[in-house]
Amino acid sequence: MIKKFTLVAALFAAFTFSASAETINLVVPTPPGGAVDITARALSKALTNQGYNNVVVYHPGANGDIALGKALEKSNTSILVASSANFVFSHLVFDRENIHARDLQLFGPSVSNSMAFYAPINKDIKTLKDLVARARQSELPCATSNSHGEIELKQINKQYGTRFTAVPYKGTGQLIPDLVGGHVQCAYDQIAPYSQLQEKVIFLGTSGNTVYKSSIPLIGSVLPGYHFVTWYAVGVPKSSALLDNAKLIGIVQNWSKDKELSAPLVERSFVVTPTDQDLNIRAVKESAHYRNLLK
Repeated sequence: MIKKFTLVAALFAAFTFSASAETINLVVPTPPGGAVDITARALSKALTNQGYNNVVVYHPGANGDIALGKALEKSNTSILVASSANFVFSHLVFDRENIHARDLQLFGPSVSNSMAFYAPINKDIKTLKDLVARARQSELPCATSNSHGEIELKQINKQYGTRFTAVPYKGTGQLIPDLVGGHVQCAYDQIAPYSQLQEKVIFLGTSGNTVYKSSIPLIGSVLPGYHFVTWYAVGVPKSSALLDNAKLIGIVQNWSKDKELSAPLVERSFVVTPTDQDLNIRAVKESAHYRNLLK
């Protein structure tokens, strides 16, 4: 009888703990459908597999500042999933210190994704050479989904004599319909959200060092020396009790080693590698690098 009571008590305690455990919010600074969302969903599955209740929530706008505020507001139940657009380039847009490196502890893995130039089908821009020639002749509006795209277009203009004019969108999810519909002549964005759209848009060139598809050139083949990738990381508020949870942090750092979890990212041209550097330091260094380039 005592053993039965002990077993029931233990089961009740386990149920009570599970039911009362607070849900972890994976805060995403972009609308659904973009590369950050894809990364957050992979992490969400990793946490679920290990028994952590979690939900992906979206707080787009203000170059990620709204999402950052939400994560810091409820620091003990929130994790920010974001890209270098937020960890590096948002600070250049607002000309401020890197508050993410100050307020968040950044963790890998170092997941990165190349950018690409795109054009709608049935338009007169067919190749990357066509695009660059047009941008050198006159101003060419080109859609971007976030601050890193805008800044990269400025850098390309400065270095290669083009005249791209960034047309900002609040996330890739809003940009794609206009590109597919031919409402914009050009777009510069991450590859991941477009990987299933090769029958609907033209991939003009990719920004990485490795060929994405044999039929798609590297941007560096037309603009010599050009290379750029966005990287993604998880930010845990430095005031958060979650930092004391070694198991949780271990999942955050190592989920990409699970091939089942990382396969959907690899299929969309993500490159997943172990983190071999302090991402807070990387964010500060890259912010300084681009600040100097754009002076």
